[in-house]
Amino acid sequence: MVDMTVTEAARFQLRTAMGQILSKEAADTLMELLPATGWADVATKHDLDNMSTHFHREFEMLRLEMKTDLSEALLRQSRWFFSMLITVNAATVGLVFAAMKLL
Repeated sequence: MVDMTVTEAARFQLRTAMGQILSKEAADTLMELLPATGWADVATKHDLDNMSTHFHREFEMLRLEMKTDLSEALLRQSRWFFSMLITVNAATVGLVFAAMKLL
């Protein structure tokens, strides 16, 4: 297997050779269009679409998980609040009856 890694020296040599064939501006443009690394490292639109779809699914799952967790926490807090409310009301009724007996 041949190593296809392009070094900066090889890029410079290519730019110099292209500068002899094309204008300086055209050679510069051509070099800017070439990836600094191998073509295998360049993401395609398909890659980006797949990544976008993946992240959309992940965010949707996270949103649903957070919504569920928040709903469960709210339910726990509501149960606690109402149980404390009933307890306080029962204690208040007991104190009122005790005060009435003292009168």
